[in-house]
Amino acid sequence: MPKHDKTRKEKIRSEARRKESELFSVDPAWLKSGTKTSKPTAMTEVSGKKYLNLDLTKTFLLSMLVLALELGLWQYLSRR
Repeated sequence: MPKHDKTRKEKIRSEARRKESELFSVDPAWLKSGTKTSKPTAMTEVSGKKYLNLDLTKTFLLSMLVLALELGLWQYLSRR
């Protein structure tokens, strides 16, 4: 297989990447792990009953919507 020669655009791109990497420097303060303090999160207990009520409510509403659509479709088709 012949060797692939770089085109002018590829050379320009690689040179620009090289220059960008030389300009970027890491601040030593960023490397210190003790510079940021994290706030402790408050753990609140949520009972499973709350989620159960939400799920049952959503299920009920979606079931009623499906039934209403079925009845509407049945009425529409029975008139024909």
